[in-house]
Amino acid sequence: MNEEKLHNWLELVKPISSFEDCSIPDKPDYSNLNNWAAYPEKNAQQFYLPDQNLTLNKSHNDVDVFYIHPTGFFEKVWNSNMDKTRSAFERTEMMLGNQVSAFNDSCNIYAPEYRQATYYSFFAKDKDGTKALDLAYEDVESSFDYFIENLNDNKPFILMGHSQGALHSHRLIVNKIQGTELQKRFICAYAIGYMIPEKHYDTMFTLIPASQSAIDTNCIISWSTVVEGFKREREKTVFWTPSGWSTELMKQKIVSINPFSWQDNNDWEEAPVNHSSVITKSPNFDFADRLSVNHSGAKKSLAYAREQRFSTRRNPDNGLIETRGPLVEKMRKMATFTGDLHSYDVMLFWGCFRENIKDRINAFL
Repeated sequence: MNEEKLHNWLELVKPISSFEDCSIPDKPDYSNLNNWAAYPEKNAQQFYLPDQNLTLNKSHNDVDVFYIHPTGFFEKVWNSNMDKTRSAFERTEMMLGNQVSAFNDSCNIYAPEYRQATYYSFFAKDKDGTKALDLAYEDVESSFDYFIENLNDNKPFILMGHSQGALHSHRLIVNKIQGTELQKRFICAYAIGYMIPEKHYDTMFTLIPASQSAIDTNCIISWSTVVEGFKREREKTVFWTPSGWSTELMKQKIVSINPFSWQDNNDWEEAPVNHSSVITKSPNFDFADRLSVNHSGAKKSLAYAREQRFSTRRNPDNGLIETRGPLVEKMRKMATFTGDLHSYDVMLFWGCFRENIKDRINAFL
């Protein structure tokens, strides 16, 4: 998306009022399970499988995962009110289906719905955007506290977040896990699709290293996916540090690992044996429509992509995970294709991600 198209798109989703003049949605009570998008007893999209021969373990697993979904809210107010009849919740359901479903043979899945910040929050030039993100994080922390105190039962656990969810996971690790008793039960965090600048890592995560192998534990695993040679046009994005919010240049080295090899080198890697890419399918849902307001009610499913072949490497200059090959060439034909594969950060690597989760659990236990 070039700068002019991005500007025009942002005008369509820009909140009509300042954060201070917007009404704040009611704070969710996480003792009410209706405020959870997923939990083991809720038969929902987190249990989607692309192949019914795959193993599904809905509950009674030795490990929990706490999943923080990415942004699916594009309305012209700063924070979602979590209304299940809205399209934002439908997008949450899709993310359960094509992201955290990778855990559904190894972990008990818990995912709060929260007053997520609207998409425009990441582009606001004043403090309204970070105020919306602060409000969203309040819910993430509140739901995590409830999860630990009432649902987790002292089991080992994994954090997973993508995009906005990954940004909130950074903060949750610093505020609630690092240096606490919880760190003893913390297997790892998959904080995917939101930059962690290399220059900030050691000062933020003083006791939790970045992963360097497939079986590291007590670590953070991160990556962001693009096509070979792609450079993000956007100049800056917001980033949270313990000293407060900052804005960071997109053109800088980020912490990342290649999910085909689980190594932090810069070599091109072919897909491993356990590789599979997945897609969400629906006969009557427009996946490109981000301006719809109401839940469509359309039936959806998870399937393997018809083309599976591609290779990856970590760009040595910026840390982005570059891709090339037949699957990428097929994706170029999509009307919405830009070269930034952010929306596919998990779907592209679903099979090897699913296997790596088990590898890290086995290493921890």
